[in-house]
Amino acid sequence: MIEREILKQLQRGRTIALATIVDKSGSAPRLPGSKMFMDQDGTLHGTIGGGKLEFESLDACREVLEGKSPRLLHFDMTKSGPDADADMICGGIMNVLIERITPEALPHFEQAMACSLRGSKGVWAVDITTEENPMRRFVDMTGDVAPMPGLDLKPVMRGRATKVLQHNDRNFMIDPLPKSGALMLFGGGHVSRALAELASDVGFDIVVVDDREEFSNRERFPMARQALVIPSFENCCEATDMDEDSFAVIMTRGHAFDREVLAQALGTPARYIGMIGSKPKRDATYEQLRQRGFSTEALSRVHCPIGLAIGAETPQEIAVSILAELIAARAGRL
Repeated sequence: MIEREILKQLQRGRTIALATIVDKSGSAPRLPGSKMFMDQDGTLHGTIGGGKLEFESLDACREVLEGKSPRLLHFDMTKSGPDADADMICGGIMNVLIERITPEALPHFEQAMACSLRGSKGVWAVDITTEENPMRRFVDMTGDVAPMPGLDLKPVMRGRATKVLQHNDRNFMIDPLPKSGALMLFGGGHVSRALAELASDVGFDIVVVDDREEFSNRERFPMARQALVIPSFENCCEATDMDEDSFAVIMTRGHAFDREVLAQALGTPARYIGMIGSKPKRDATYEQLRQRGFSTEALSRVHCPIGLAIGAETPQEIAVSILAELIAARAGRL
C-alpha cells in the first residue's frame, strides 16, 4: 500500500512528489488511482505503467521537488505511424497529476491509514480545479453525515474506481481508499500463510480466522490487519463483517468446516468466494447445501476448485494460482 510508504516519509519530516493517474480513456497500462512517488533522495516508489509516460512523470516529480509548481500532465497514446513512440501506442489518453506532498499533510495520511487499518471506508478528495495548486484532504465515509454536502461520494466508494467529479464549479479527483479489497482467510494453514504473504504484496488487506491460536496470531501472520481466534466456525462470518469489498477464501483444517463457512459466506455480499478442494468434494458439498435450501444460482458464486489451473502442487504454488484468480476478480475479469 503506497500510502503507508508516503506516511513513513512524512513522519520523518520529508517532502515527496506524488504522481497519480487522474483519469483515462481507451486502453492504458494502469487504471485511474494508480500512484508512484519520488522521495527527496530521488528514489522511486511504485509505478504508473513504465515507458515514456513514467519517464516524463518522473521528470515532473523531480522538478516539483526542486520547487516548480504541481501540474497535470496529458498523455495521448492514440498516435500511430513512424513518429509515434513504441511504448506509448496503447490507444488511450491519460492525465497524471503531479503533487508536492509536505509534512503538513501528515494528519490526512494518518487519518487515511487509521481508516484503512479499521477496514473502514474513505476517499481522498483532491481539488484539481487549479492544477498548480491541488488541495488534498481525506474524507472518512464511516458516518452517515454527508462529508461534502451536495456531492455524493458513495457511488465512487462502492465502485472502487477513481473518478473526477464536478461540484460548485470545481473539479475534484475522488480516489477511494481502501481499493485493495479485504482478503478473509478462513483457516490459517500452510496455503493460507503463503497466500497472505503474496496477497499483501499486491495490496490486499489480510484478515485471518481460525479456531486455533497457534495458527492465527501476529507472529504467523505479521502482514495481517487482524488474526482472529474464534471458539468455533459456527458464526465465523459475523466476526469478519464481510461486505462487497471482501474476498473470502475457505480452507479450514482438514476441510472439516469448509461447508459450514461456505454456507455463511453465501449469506454475505462478498465480492469473491473461493473454496479449496477437488471437484468430487465440491459436488458433495454443493449437494449437501442444496438439501439445506441453497439454490444453484447461489452456488454459482463459488469458485471451486479454487485458483487458476496451472498444475500447482506445493502450498506456495497453490497460493500463486489462488492469488492470480483473486487479482482477476478484483479487476472485474471474472
